[in-house]
Amino acid sequence: MLFLKDMSCGYGALTVVNNLSLHIPKGIVYALIGANGAGKSSTIMTIAGQVSLKNGSIEFEGHDISKVPLKDRIRRGIAVAPEGRRLFSDMTVEENLAMGSYTLPTNHFSENKNKVLELFPRLGERFTQQAGSLSGGEQQMLAIGRALMSRPKLLIIDELSLGLMPKVIDLCYLAIEKLKNEGVTILLVEQNTARAFEVADEVCVLESGLNVWQGKAEDAKKDPKLVDAYLGLN
Repeated sequence: MLFLKDMSCGYGALTVVNNLSLHIPKGIVYALIGANGAGKSSTIMTIAGQVSLKNGSIEFEGHDISKVPLKDRIRRGIAVAPEGRRLFSDMTVEENLAMGSYTLPTNHFSENKNKVLELFPRLGERFTQQAGSLSGGEQQMLAIGRALMSRPKLLIIDELSLGLMPKVIDLCYLAIEKLKNEGVTILLVEQNTARAFEVADEVCVLESGLNVWQGKAEDAKKDPKLVDAYLGLN
C-alpha cells in the first residue's frame, strides 16, 4: 500500500530523516518506534504532506504522491491523529468530527459519525461538549475519531498512549484491533513499545533519523540486541 523509497525529510536546511525506505502492506498494523528525536513524527508528517520531502519518493496505492498536496492526500485515503491531538478546543465533539469529514460529501457525515461513536461510545456521551472540556483520554478518542471521519485507507496515529491512563490506553488499542479487522491499515508511532508489539505485525526502528532495523514484529522480539538497545520489552 505505502512505499517510501530513500526518503529524506526535514525543516528548512535541517534534514531529520535520511534515506528511509520501507513498505507497509495493506491491512496490517505497522509500528514505527524509537527514542525522542529519532525522526518518527517527521516521517509520518512527511507522509501526510506536512513536512518537506527533501529526497526520495512516497508511493501510495501505486501512485507517486511525493508532490501531492495535503488535502489531496486525505482524499486519497491518508488520515492522521497527530501527537498532542490538535483538536479545535472551543468547538464541540460533533463539530470536530464534522471537520474531519470536510473532504467528503455532507451526506456521508451521519454514517461516518455513527461508526466513530460505535467505536468510542464515550464520545456520544460528550457529543455537545466542547473538545477543550474533555479529559485527555476523551480527546485522544476524538482525535482518532476525527481522522476516521474521512474514511481513511491508511490511518496514522502519533504517540497513541502518551499521557493516558491505562484503561484509556486499553480502549484505544481495542479500537486499533477492530479497525484492523475491518481492513484499515494502521501506521502507529508509539514510545510504549510493549503495547505496540501487542498489535503490530511489522516494525521499523529509527535512531537519529536512520532506519536501524525493520521486519516482522515477532522477529524483532527474538533479537536480544535489538530488545536491549531499543525495544525495552524486558
